[in-house]
Formats: sequence, structure tokens, C-alpha cells
Amino acid sequence: MRIIFREIYAMKSSDNTMRNLIMDAGIDVFSSGDFEQATMRAIAEKAQIPTTTIYKYFKNKDDLYITIISLIVDRTNSELNMQLTGLNSTRSKVNRIARFQLEFFESNPKIGYLVFACVNISYWYQHEKAIKKAQESSSQLAKIIREGQRKKEVRTDIDHHVVNHLFFGALRAMVVSWLYSRQSFRLSDMTDYFADAIYGAIMSRAAPPLFICPLMKGPDKPEK
Repeated sequence: MRIIFREIYAMKSSDNTMRNLIMDAGIDVFSSGDFEQATMRAIAEKAQIPTTTIYKYFKNKDDLYITIISLIVDRTNSELNMQLTGLNSTRSKVNRIARFQLEFFESNPKIGYLVFACVNISYWYQHEKAIKKAQESSSQLAKIIREGQRKKEVRTDIDHHVVNHLFFGALRAMVVSWLYSRQSFRLSDMTDYFADAIYGAIMSRAAPPLFICPLMKGPDKPEK
């Protein structure tokens, strides 16, 4: 799912069309370097509009950035909820959310930079709306963990906040590594390794074990 605001959020109103144009330009400018050095003038030049026009729609650079992030979270949460529909096991849901996230950022590298590399983590905690949206982004995984605990598929002694940190911390590291390696590998190829690592850390001892190929040598299979 590739996000382009002027295509996805475009409405009949000329005001909405202008907002979408400004947000697309904001993504381009914010993702091209350091957020602190990005200017409204550069965004206006990218959008080919007067700088004063931006201030009719957004209070400042922070307002523009947080609005972009908010719409991305709303859009991806809605799409992910649909993809999780019909899945029953915790393992299948963890795999789906891992695949969705990796494929999304693979299709939207600028947004990957915008979310994970453009600003310091401390920025999110300085803006209440930003941190609230970050929490909304992790809400599906927390829900999966709680459901898995009720079904005894997930350890009951594990805190879903810790799992969120584990999942999104690893996701951030993978996306940033992929971006700075100039996208030299397919990010989505990491899906199974990523999902299995997360599920392996949270699964109940009574849960079905991870699949092990019978042709592979295991720790209790001596080499012949």
C-alpha cells in the first residue's frame, strides 16, 4: 500500500486538494534530510505555492508533520484491521502484522524515513498528539497479545507494553538499516524471521512449537 495524499485523500473541495498537495510536499522535504533543517519555504517551493498559503492550513512545521503522521496511522490501522479479519491464532496474527508493516515501509520508503529517522524519539514525547498516534499504531499488537493470553496461546506473565517495545524497536532498527543501506535488500524478506522471533518470545509453553524442517539438524539431532 503506497501512500500519496493527493491520490488517497483527495476530495472534491479545493481546500482538501491543497492540503493534500502540501502534505505530499512535506513528506518529500522532511524525508530528504534533517527535520530541524526543513523549512516551510522549502515545502512551499516543492508544492509550487506561496509560503503564506501553507499557514492557511497548518500552524507551523510541527503541525504539518503531526498531521501527516496522524493520517498515516489512521490509514494503516484501518487497512491492518481488515487484513487481520478472519485470522484466529496469535501466531498467524503476529505474522500478518509483521508482513504488513515491512511491506508498507518497503512500498513507502519516504514514510519509513519520516517515521523512524526524521526525528529523534524524544520528539514524540514532546508532542501529546504525536505520542497518542504512536500508541494507536501499536494498539493492534497489544490487542493480539491480550487475546492470545485469554486463549492461553501467549504467556500470561508477559506485559504487552514490553512486547510492543520489542516489536516496534526491532521494526525501527530494520527499517532504518534498510534505508541507510540504500534499500540493498528486500525488507519484506525479513517477515518470517521477524514474526517467528516475536512469537517465539511470547508463546505459551503449551502452544504448538515453531515449525522445524525435518531435514534440518536440530539441537537434539546428532549429526550423522
